[in-house]
Amino acid sequence: MRFYVFLSLATILLFTGCAQKEIIPIAPKKPVEVIIDDMPQRTAIVQKALKHLNKKDGGDCSGFVNLVNKESDFAFYNAEELVNFYEDARRSLAIYNLLNDQNRTFDTNPKIGDLVFFANTVKKYAKQRAEDNITHIGIVTQVDSDHTVHFIHNTRGRNKIGYLNLDYPTSPQHEGKNVNSYMEKCQTNSHKCLAPSYFSAYGAISK
Repeated sequence: MRFYVFLSLATILLFTGCAQKEIIPIAPKKPVEVIIDDMPQRTAIVQKALKHLNKKDGGDCSGFVNLVNKESDFAFYNAEELVNFYEDARRSLAIYNLLNDQNRTFDTNPKIGDLVFFANTVKKYAKQRAEDNITHIGIVTQVDSDHTVHFIHNTRGRNKIGYLNLDYPTSPQHEGKNVNSYMEKCQTNSHKCLAPSYFSAYGAISK
């Protein structure tokens, strides 16, 4: 009888011991997302770009961006890595190719300091007409609440402010405000010469 009582107690203790050793899985902690405030860098880029407003600095659109890039501690690209992304003489296209390869091109919600790319603005390359046939480039300097994007670019030899608003693609103005610039001279001021007709993508600064 004592043997059976001992055996019963041993069995209970055995299972109790196993229960005590049971490991309860702990849910893995979610990684903490680190948010980097890059607005000071973006503001500095815009300030450096606007310093050249109404001047001939840079010589052309990509030359101007290259100048600001150097002054901004290569915020967009390094010259050494850009060499591998040329298709022809167009530096604007090479810059686009580099940023696109690095997943830094996008088409909505730009921030100040971002690049803006346009395609098919130069008749020399018109036969290659495509959305990524990049022929012009600028730097975003302001984004309004109505989605009007202000950008500085070298056009006709000087650095000027242009406008782009994809919400009003056929109008140079909306309610008396400049919302889209003409990217080419048009005899009839056709909306086909406005910035939205040539817009390709935005390009983010490097992190």
